[in-house]
Amino acid sequence: MKIKNYLIGEYDKSVILTYLGAAFALVAIYCTLRGQVRLAMMAFILSGICDLFDGVVARSLPRTPEQERFGIEIDSLCDMISFAALPAFLLMSQLALGPANLLPAIIYVLAAVTRLGHFNRLAKHDEGSGQYFVGVPVTYGALCFPLSYLLGQWLAPGLYTWLWLGIAFLLSGLFVWNQPVPKPNKKAYLAFALLAILSLIGLWVLPYG
Repeated sequence: MKIKNYLIGEYDKSVILTYLGAAFALVAIYCTLRGQVRLAMMAFILSGICDLFDGVVARSLPRTPEQERFGIEIDSLCDMISFAALPAFLLMSQLALGPANLLPAIIYVLAAVTRLGHFNRLAKHDEGSGQYFVGVPVTYGALCFPLSYLLGQWLAPGLYTWLWLGIAFLLSGLFVWNQPVPKPNKKAYLAFALLAILSLIGLWVLPYG
């Protein structure tokens, strides 16, 4: 018997990376709770890699219309965990502003969910398949936060928290920016993947965090 006879949802190869990305985001939150921010950044990058390629993998596989519609919903909901909730948790737990940490976290989450809602609406009406995004995808946070953490730790321990503050406000604005942003081509995907791998290596060799 197929698994769909026992559970709701569509369980096929096209959603594996999407689910895996959300799992890595939860690993990142867990590591942060334990004070292992370096490991959290590595998990964040892995979550971003999963999101970067889940659409490519899904489109390369045969899917029914039901599986396509389910994939759109699952992708957006998992992105909420990986690229809205996780960054907000990092901002609330790592910034040095005390209760004021809530402000950039709230702004970031609202901007991210607005971006995801807008993208989801376009995707459902086949209006998001052109050559451009409107605004910057939330996935970009999966490189911005770890890279700034890596840079900050190399320059001065603790500097990353102030870098994150600036990045939070910058990305929040870019998420809802009503301007076309070119979608990455194959070369860009490879460049992102290479940058992610180099970042993982850099984080692995850090002697602290």
